[in-house]
Parts: sequence; structure tokens; C-alpha cells
Amino acid sequence: MDIETLPASAPSLIRAALLSRRRDLAMACLLYSTHQLGESLVPVVVGAAIAAAADGGLSTTAPWVAVLAADFALLSLSYRFGARASQRAKQYAAHEVRMLVVDRAVRAGGGVEPPPGALLTLAGSDAARIGAFAGICASGLAAAVALVVATALLMGFSPVLGAVVLVCVTVLLLAIGKASDRLRAGYRSEQQGSANAATLAEDIVRGLRVLRGIGAERAAADAYTAASRSALNAAARTARMESSLTGLRTLATGAYLMAVAGVGGWLALGGRLSLGHLVSALGLAQFLTGSLQTLFGLGPARARAIASAERILDLVRTPVGVSEPPEPVLDAPDASNADLQFRAAVGRSGTALDFTVQPGRITGLVVDDTRAAADVPALLAREYDPVRGEVRLGGRPLRDYDLDTLRSTVLVALHDAALFPGTVRGNLGAPGPGPGPGAAEAARTATADQVISTLPEGWDTVLGEGTRSVSGGQRQRLALARALAARPAVLVLHDPTTAVDSATEAVIADNLRRYRENQTTLIVTTSPALLSRCDRVVFCGSKGTTAADSTHDELVASLDAYRAVVVR
Repeated sequence: MDIETLPASAPSLIRAALLSRRRDLAMACLLYSTHQLGESLVPVVVGAAIAAAADGGLSTTAPWVAVLAADFALLSLSYRFGARASQRAKQYAAHEVRMLVVDRAVRAGGGVEPPPGALLTLAGSDAARIGAFAGICASGLAAAVALVVATALLMGFSPVLGAVVLVCVTVLLLAIGKASDRLRAGYRSEQQGSANAATLAEDIVRGLRVLRGIGAERAAADAYTAASRSALNAAARTARMESSLTGLRTLATGAYLMAVAGVGGWLALGGRLSLGHLVSALGLAQFLTGSLQTLFGLGPARARAIASAERILDLVRTPVGVSEPPEPVLDAPDASNADLQFRAAVGRSGTALDFTVQPGRITGLVVDDTRAAADVPALLAREYDPVRGEVRLGGRPLRDYDLDTLRSTVLVALHDAALFPGTVRGNLGAPGPGPGPGAAEAARTATADQVISTLPEGWDTVLGEGTRSVSGGQRQRLALARALAARPAVLVLHDPTTAVDSATEAVIADNLRRYRENQTTLIVTTSPALLSRCDRVVFCGSKGTTAADSTHDELVASLDAYRAVVVR
């Protein structure tokens, strides 16, 4: 199952997930059915043993006791191995759906807007609900087999009793199925509420230091309380509907047992049903209550799975943000021609950007609109394409390039780039046991070596989830080192030192100039320390675009002066 052969509907997606584990499901169905058949035979064998005891005593009863022991051995082993196969089907079916979400989230063309918290809910609980339905399907089929066999046995004892069971079960299943369909909207609302709460929780955790700094902890807590309460209310509504359905199922099962017991007793009193057959019939009827509960549970499980499948399809069907031409350019420009050109390119901010980054030089870019400044790295990474105008690399529009070729040539490093869970060495792309000369040099350039030296295990320190084991400034220096270690032909840095103190920033600026000398580099920033070390500085503002060369030892005093007089 992949994005290219995406099922057309939620039921089709569920069916594809089930068929992806058809072998495990078939094995689970076979073994569960064997278990159910063994269960259904228990009251029959007990009834036969009672009849044999009444007719011939212990000698005629012993064979039936042996049959009963063999039946218990068969049904217990069948259940054990059937449960294993069912669990495999459940887990792997959920994994198939989860990978569908992940494949769409990381697709080169982008276009996926949901925040990580919402994606986590889709890949977690929504995928798990589809997997759970795969697991219950095996039990449901086995329950259906048991129902057919038990009904056939009852027909052998008494056609009237078998007909009563058949009519009662059919009516109950139709009623429960209709009631279950009403749960689908509630399940979808419940999952959406959970996703909203998870997204807000993630945002609060990420920005906790900022919230404390501005004294907004109470407001953030109130916002999360509201989101959590909304999710709770949605879950409570669904729980109320489920409890009502459970009550209906219990009432219906009780009515079914009363009907079977009443009809069976009437037949026995009339002499049309023997005592042994009556015991067997009542035992079968009691046994079938478990099968009925399993079949009744299929409806709500299917409703949950369809609601989750609809949410997943909404994500997977999201159009890609950018597309490749039919015959993309696979060869990247060489270093001497790796220039960047913004030709009146208009991004999501609505501001037209017009400037050139010359090959082999470090260029600083100042944009007086922060939204327009964010457009620059986004357009260069082709997260989206310009609304108007175009961006060129080596004289060709970015649209002409193969996305993998483009992104391996132009590396965009954002100021809030996340580090990956794992070791420091792994984050900096250093293979082998040591840091490697490239990673070590990049770490020294970004002063990340100072950070690494303070970590408990140095290069082998495992960074925790969300890398909360390091501060914002330390995380930024490690991320910068990771970008430098990749040694791309074109490096784009967006405010790489916003969380770093001024003294360290000056050191990084000097190191960065030496490290990227004669290599195409664009630094989108308002930092005087970084701008003063650039070969060329471009200012894009409401008054147009200006540019000039900058001397290495000249420090930009302020951005106000920068706007008034173009930096030399």
C-alpha cells in the first residue's frame, strides 16, 4: 500500500490494510474458528455424557469425558496460537497505515500543513484503531462460524429452537449495526479534539522558556485547559453513546437467552425435547452470548476505524506543495556557476524580492519585513513556489531541477532547526566511532565543540526527545555545525545565532567567514556581527533593493544606519 495506489474510500483503505496481512488474518481466523468450534462442542459433549450416565453408568460416560478433555486441549491451543496471529495482523496492519502517513508527511513535494502533534495523532491512535479492527475481524469471523455451527446443532435438536435463535440473532445484529453507524461522527470529533490538544501541548513545551520570560504561563495553561476540556467533552459524548449501545447489547442478549430458555423449556415439558438435548441447547445458547458480544463489537470497531481512515485519507490526499517537471534537471551547477537570483519573486508574505547572490561569495541579506525574510529560505528549499516571479539557481529556474538534486545542492538551515533524537555524532553526520575531521571542524566553526565538551558523554551523548537536554543557544550551535558539516555547494542560513550571546556570535561570525571562504553562502539576518563579515550585503525593503561590498573589519553600528546608508 502506497500513496501512488491510494484507496478511493475509507472502507477501501481499511480493506487494503487487512489484505496486507492476509496470511496472519487467515491463520487467526482458522485457529479462532477451531477454538470456537471446540467451545461450541463443550455443551454438546456434556449433554451426551449426561445422557450416557443416565443410560449406562460410568463405563459409558468415560469415553465422553476423554472426548471432553481432548476438546479442551484443542480449543486452548487454538486460542493461544490464534491470538498470536491476530496480534501480528493488528500490529502490522497499523504499521502499514502509519507508514502511509509518514510517507506523505516526508514526501519531497511537501504541502502537508498539520503540525507535528496532529500528525502524531494520525500516525498513532488513528492508525492503531485501524489495526485494532484488523485484530477484531479474525475474532468476528470465528464468532460467525461458531454461530452457524451452533445454530445447525440446535436445528438438529429442534428446528423450532434453531429458528428462534436464527431470528433473534439476525434482528439483533441489524439493530446493533444501525446504532453503530451513528458513532462514526463522534469518533472523528473525538480524534480531532485529541489532535488539537496534542498540538497545543507540543507548542507550549517548545516555547516554555519564552512563556516564562514574558510571564504568559497562566494564559498558556488556560488555553491548554480549554483545548483539553473540548477533547474531553468530545470523548465523553462518544463514551455516552457507547455506554448506551453497550446497555442495548446487554438487554438484547438477555432477551435472547430468555427466548431460548422459554422455548426450550416449553418443548421439554411437551416431551418434544429430551433432558440431554435441553442441557445441550441451553449450553449452546449460553455459549453463543460470547460470540454475539464479539459480533456486536464489530460495529463500533468498524465505525472507529472508518472515522480514523477518513482522517488519514484527508491528510494523504493533500496536494503536494511543489511538483517536478516531466523531465527535471538532474545535474547541479558547478561551484563557479552556483549563483542565486530572485527575480521579483513573491512568496506568501506578498513582498516582491529582487536580488542576486554571487557564486563563491558570502552574502548577507537584510529584509525589513520578517515574513518576507522567512520567504527566502522557504522558496530556496521549495517548500512552496513563488506566487509571481521566479527564483533561479545557476541561471535555471528552481522549478526545472529534480527536488533531490536541488536540496542536495542548496542546503537551507533555519534558526529553529530541530536536532534528531540520538547521539551528537549522529546528528552531525559523523560515521564511525570518532567525530571525524569534517564534523570536528564544523563543530569548532560553530563553537559547538564547547557545547559538546560540557555534555556528559561528549560526542556520544544521547540527545533526549525534543533535545531538551541542551539550551536554545546550544541547540542552535549544534544545528549550525550540522549544516556546515554537510559542505553543500550553496548554504543558506536564516538567523543562525539568534539564541547565542554577542561574544560567541562574534567568534562564530569570524569562523564562518574562514570556513565558507570562496563558497556560495547566503545569510538572512539582521545581526551586525554576521553582516560585517560578509563579502557583500543586500538590503531589501520598501524603498527597493540596494547592495554593496563590505570590508571585513568594519562593524555595522545599527540597522538604522544600514537602512540609511548601504553598507560598504
